[in-house]
Amino acid sequence: MRAVGDKQAGTIRPEFDRSISIDFRGAKMTSDTGFLIMREIDQRFNVLKAAALRIDDPRSARHTDHSLLELLRQRVYQVAAGYEDCNDADHLRADPALRLALGKEHESGAGQSALCRFENKILATRQGLNALEKALSQSADTLLRRRNKRRLIIDVDSTEDPVHGKQEGAAFNGYFDQLCYHPLFCFTGNGDLLGAKLRPGNAHSADGVLDLISALADRYRSWFKQFWLRGDAAFAGPDLYELCEGRRITYFIRISSNSNLKKLIQPHLNRPAGRPPKSGVQIRVIEFHYQAEKWNKPRRVVCKIEWHTGELFPRVGFIVTNSNLEAHKVITTYNGRGEIENRIKEGKNTLRWDKTSCRRFAANQARLLIGCLAYNLLHMIRDSAFWGERVKPSIESIIRRLVKVGARVVYHARRWYVHAATAFPLARYYRILLA
Repeated sequence: MRAVGDKQAGTIRPEFDRSISIDFRGAKMTSDTGFLIMREIDQRFNVLKAAALRIDDPRSARHTDHSLLELLRQRVYQVAAGYEDCNDADHLRADPALRLALGKEHESGAGQSALCRFENKILATRQGLNALEKALSQSADTLLRRRNKRRLIIDVDSTEDPVHGKQEGAAFNGYFDQLCYHPLFCFTGNGDLLGAKLRPGNAHSADGVLDLISALADRYRSWFKQFWLRGDAAFAGPDLYELCEGRRITYFIRISSNSNLKKLIQPHLNRPAGRPPKSGVQIRVIEFHYQAEKWNKPRRVVCKIEWHTGELFPRVGFIVTNSNLEAHKVITTYNGRGEIENRIKEGKNTLRWDKTSCRRFAANQARLLIGCLAYNLLHMIRDSAFWGERVKPSIESIIRRLVKVGARVVYHARRWYVHAATAFPLARYYRILLA
């Protein structure tokens, strides 16, 4: 039996104990106190405000309830909190923590229709996309200044972004064997996102990388004494080598095996004598100079040969480099490139970078950049709250433990009070971030 009035009030009573009632009328409650942390970090480092100022507002002032800055903040904050759909705004617009983070206080935020119009008609323009790219660069600048290092390690990689429908720029990619977009990402070795570019599905992995690297070299050359670039075999090509050599960039790029390389290492393919170590892997590292047909000069190549227990043939990998490091250090340096794959997985699995479901290509590029801004915002929180700690949590853990925090919001005597649980075990990180 349902108690009188339960249906109208939207009350739920669990079967195991009918004396318990659950409803969704806690207007003064929030499930995402972390919105306030995002606003603090955003305002402290001026990430989104500068972007909003670069966009001309085409709307009529008489019919405008939300400024461009409020709309941009709401969209980025929602993605950073795990709400990648604009549809979620119809409910979140009343969340008291989000309203306080937007500066709306007693007013509601924007709904789904307002955010969609903002995304498709304002951000998906040349001016809007340029503003988002500038904001992403501003957030990267902040992270790089905090680290105060002499060497900048740049990792480049691409990934697939499956599409479902007739979307501009969608094309079949033979490597990924599906209809998709093929975005390009650029990170530092510490996981700071430097740039992202959405590309048609049939774009080559290295398309646009020369312009991206040139822009980064121009922007950060005076900041760092050393520039290192790491990339997999998809980025191997003489154009990139020559660019790096001309711009004083040290590169570590994997190259695919071929018959000429196999001939050069043939004398070293005998299994080493002696008992294998406990790991079961015997390793030999050699180096030589090699010139491919399209190269303008010979270049240094470091080869790693691995014999694994139970395998008849060795595993072989080649890295072309202009570095003066010892051969085994070249291998170690290149292996650090694997972190970019983890960062891309974080963005796709947690912040849904691959949810580019708009029909227009420019709108999908805007969505990707919004997701990238959300990533760097959360990465700033991770970098600030866990500064000096060897093991830092994932983006998913940041959202789950620091953003998804319930609290009661009270307005009294012209002040707002946000009351989180007394037993909240991570309160010290809020003090670090908001102090």
